[in-house]
Amino acid sequence: MLDKTRFLGPVAPAVCPCTETDELDWPALERNFERLAASGVTGLYINGGTGDAANLTQEERLAVAEYMVPRLKAAGKLAIVHVGQTTQREAVALARQAAELGADAIASIPPKKDWPQIAEYYRALASAGLPVIVYYIPGVTGMTAGMAQLRTLLDIPGVEGIKMSDWNIFLMHSVCREYPEKVVYSGFDEMFVPGLLYGADGCIGTWMNLVPDLYAKVYARVRDGQADSVRAVMDEFNDFLAVGWDYGILDAFEELMRAKGYAQRCFRRPSAWNPGKLPKAALDDMLARLSHLETLAAEL
Repeated sequence: MLDKTRFLGPVAPAVCPCTETDELDWPALERNFERLAASGVTGLYINGGTGDAANLTQEERLAVAEYMVPRLKAAGKLAIVHVGQTTQREAVALARQAAELGADAIASIPPKKDWPQIAEYYRALASAGLPVIVYYIPGVTGMTAGMAQLRTLLDIPGVEGIKMSDWNIFLMHSVCREYPEKVVYSGFDEMFVPGLLYGADGCIGTWMNLVPDLYAKVYARVRDGQADSVRAVMDEFNDFLAVGWDYGILDAFEELMRAKGYAQRCFRRPSAWNPGKLPKAALDDMLARLSHLETLAAEL
């Protein structure tokens, strides 16, 4: 059985920055990796959606995992490699590399197939020998599941958890209640604390790239039964995210990552975002709110 204690807490989905010509920006990637690895997060989620993996080549994904996994293990941090690919063959190759590197687990978005084929896909990933985390994200896949469908995946030998990027928090609670031995992560930043209160073991959220220690400290408080002590800071955090939603949440994220000097670009073209897309007043407002959140995190 999986030792869940190693998986508890916030896991940052690391960005894979790119240059203005859409090539991997290795210096920025390495700086971001070092910053996140030195923070209080449990570990990193490698080559996920926030890492723009769908727009990386197979070779680039192999290289990113080869760089990050051994360094995370040396630092005593969790390494989860997302291996979802357009073909099962390539996904299994990524899974086998992750196993060879010593990753703690692999994860994958499901293919857009019928449920029996999806189950077959996850069984193939489990054959690589690492714990598998299902990634349930109906907003991307277009596939909405209930417990009956999720059971067909969670009952597969080797499937040890699930990341749920969905607003249906009761479904998450149902998974936590029925599968207490499995690892359950919430995937939406806005659902971080509600997810924990409904039984989630942690969160894998995009905005952790900007305020990793906020997540680490809030997680520790909530797990210690002090959820009320973080309500004010999380209200401010969600107000901050609400401003981002007004201008496109990923556009706002990318604009802030650039303004902070963390990445020229986070997502490759074709992209709706270009530098300066957010009005200056909105960017200044978000930067001021972000600075205040960093201060609040330091004070927790």
